[in-house]
Amino acid sequence: MKKMPNQQGEDFGFTLLEMILVLMLLAGASFVLLIKLPINFEKERLDFATTQLLAEIRDARQAALAENNWYSVKFYHQTGDHHYQIFKQGTRVKDVYFKDGIQFLGSPQDLEFNASGRSVGTTIILTTPSGKRRSVIVAPVGMRIREND
Repeated sequence: MKKMPNQQGEDFGFTLLEMILVLMLLAGASFVLLIKLPINFEKERLDFATTQLLAEIRDARQAALAENNWYSVKFYHQTGDHHYQIFKQGTRVKDVYFKDGIQFLGSPQDLEFNASGRSVGTTIILTTPSGKRRSVIVAPVGMRIREND
């Protein structure tokens, strides 16, 4: 591409080589984003679902202690329908459905918290279609509830 001189004699414009170089850099950056974004979205959904489940179980336990009631968390894991429900003294309080692709690995054991805050211990494993896993662990001793990669 021929550069056009301005009034002071300076050249303006870009050469064909400069244009091709910029387009190649943009194409390379776009390719990297296209490869990484779906993986990150899946990981973000898994992180969100695990954090939400952890918070819901902790809230149910704390509410059982504070209100001198019993709460339960029931897990449903049919094909294409993975969700859980929270009950207060047998009355459904909340339904939580997972985002696309997030599901339980195996059959998690339902939880029940009474006025002393006690329940059975269990591990709830969430997974993605690509096989990434995160766990929520409810310890039977001390009722510690934590997240694990």
